Amino acid sequence: MTRDTQKLVDVLEATQLRISLLVIQLRDGTATPDEHHTLADEVGELTDLLRSHGDDLAAGIIPAARDMERECA
Repeated sequence: MTRDTQKLVDVLEATQLRISLLVIQLRDGTATPDEHHTLADEVGELTDLLRSHGDDLAAGIIPAARDMERECA
């Protein structure tokens, strides 16, 4: 896995945890407006990162994981 892909995976996992936490807070009524805004900002940044990573994969700038596995074999 490339560093760019690992960075994307890390951001996705962190965002997944933040979403899960916000869901719990929404259910129990403890979510603050700032927590809503912070997560919205993070999700906005994530969409940009996902789009950029996908574009880089499509352009061949970042090799797909399956291509890297073939090179190592």
